[in-house]
Amino acid sequence: MRFMTTTARLSFAALIASAAIALAAGFGTRLHLWDYQVGLLRIFPYSLYVGLAALAFGIVWMVCAVVSASGAGARFGVIGLAGSIALLWIPLRDIYLVSIDHSIPPIHDISTDTEHAPEFVTLRNNRLGAINPPDYDGPRPVIFLGRIYTTKALQKLYYGDIKSASILGITPAKLFQHALAAAQDMGWNIVAVAPDSSGGRIEATDTTLLFGLTSDIVIRVRPAGIGARLDIRSKSRVGISDFGRNTRRIRAYLKKLAGS
Repeated sequence: MRFMTTTARLSFAALIASAAIALAAGFGTRLHLWDYQVGLLRIFPYSLYVGLAALAFGIVWMVCAVVSASGAGARFGVIGLAGSIALLWIPLRDIYLVSIDHSIPPIHDISTDTEHAPEFVTLRNNRLGAINPPDYDGPRPVIFLGRIYTTKALQKLYYGDIKSASILGITPAKLFQHALAAAQDMGWNIVAVAPDSSGGRIEATDTTLLFGLTSDIVIRVRPAGIGARLDIRSKSRVGISDFGRNTRRIRAYLKKLAGS
């Protein structure tokens, strides 16, 4: 019984320590106490290591509880086990998809139009100090799995569903209003709204809560036949791989636009 109680308490303590390290890494980066490379790549991994320890202790406690049919330390054991799974799930999933499954390519600039991507105008100056420049990465060569691709080739290969939204029987002005409403519903920070006679441009930013990492978004609306066409582009300001976040952001936006 004492062993079970001890492992349960260790699982709980490791969970608390893991969460504390993650919060320190994230909010320290957000408060500019250190840059994202220190916070995300040097400090945050220790949160994962300690979280794995919490998971291991939690599993040991659970096995002992099942074998002995005892609930000793259950309060700490259940919280430690469930909490560590919740804490580790997203980062370990991303690491697996990028490093082991190779289903997420090392790109961070996603556009529904890879031939004539929407350009940042208002946000261009904001990106000049960013690690990733404002220009579209489409032609940029990328080495992935021992082969050389361009960014747009990797996007087409892995994210073939990311395409322009063409809507028949709607004016560009009307689609522009729908586009703006959908962007506002996404909770983005709207930086520029520039309607014109042929549609218009919307620029916005989306910042992560924990690390304060920003991605810039530009939406372009143009006439298309008897309707209108919308293109959207999302690009991270820092990092080599976006872990698929820009793609998920665009998918979520297009889904919300379709439902508006």
